[in-house]
Amino acid sequence: MAPFLVMPTVGCCIPVSTLPDASGGAIVITKPVGQGPLARNLPDDVKVIQDALNQVVVNGEAGGPIPFLVVDGIKGPKTQAAIIDFQRVQVKIPNPDGVVEPGKQTILRLDQIVTPKNKFDLNAKLALALPLARTALAAAVRNITTVITAGPGFSLTADDRLNRHFRLDSLSPAEQSSARVTLFETFSEMALVINQPDLFGMFGAIEAFDVDPSNAKIALTRPQGVFEPAVIDGGDNPARHIRLGFGFFAPTVTPNFGAFILLHELSHFTGRRDGESIDDHGRGWFNDTFIVPLSAEKRLLNADSYAGFAFECLTESPVKPPFVTTAPGGLGGAR
Repeated sequence: MAPFLVMPTVGCCIPVSTLPDASGGAIVITKPVGQGPLARNLPDDVKVIQDALNQVVVNGEAGGPIPFLVVDGIKGPKTQAAIIDFQRVQVKIPNPDGVVEPGKQTILRLDQIVTPKNKFDLNAKLALALPLARTALAAAVRNITTVITAGPGFSLTADDRLNRHFRLDSLSPAEQSSARVTLFETFSEMALVINQPDLFGMFGAIEAFDVDPSNAKIALTRPQGVFEPAVIDGGDNPARHIRLGFGFFAPTVTPNFGAFILLHELSHFTGRRDGESIDDHGRGWFNDTFIVPLSAEKRLLNADSYAGFAFECLTESPVKPPFVTTAPGGLGGAR
């Protein structure tokens, strides 16, 4: 059985954190807070953890500080003791290390208590991101159709986009023709999942997505999961959903960023019509450090290349969006 692909919290498949606020965003810190060599104790990060620990008490859970911590951004002995107490009581760590790290079990447990997420929260985020993803996929299909029907060179803008993201101009004419058909089929199938989900045995586009309360990252996806059985061992099959973790609910995940995430995950979720899985060979925009070296063959099997192409078709701009960051492929670059 294929493993789940993990999307990071920054850019696209790694853990995130900021002050919980009225928007209900995930708790996010940039660097570890607490004791030991890993801790950086940046004032803004310390404030996030101090506030979150106080809210444990507000939510009626054990393991929070009494009296409340002063949210001053200073990691003093009271804050340190509160971190250790929370780890002992809520995370069930026999020998707490006294450090809260982005994406690790202590901050995940804080998230589960302070900013629990459910299907209603997910639907609110999807209501803003899904329409943009649909429009981007339609624009991607139009772009590819233009090149296929008019022929290479007759639409320089459409040709340029394909070459930027997939390096089709590095292939032979016959290989370019085959690649364009593959891209047309793949983007069309991605669009079908969210436009005609009934074709995949789903009762609505929302059914393709689910909240993963145990995931501090942005998303988990099973390669070609849309073709998995809907029921397994008498219950819902998680592989049939793009599972969105706490990172997806962070305030930094704007509708545009959300759409980019969905495009990335949909490419994993469907794979290619020829049965090839779309993986993470590199993350970032077409001109980023870990994308530039990728061959056409690798880009045709790379999720961020699909997301980037569709997003450029949506915005009609080759300028890199601010939320896209570059990272190596595989688990080492998981965001």
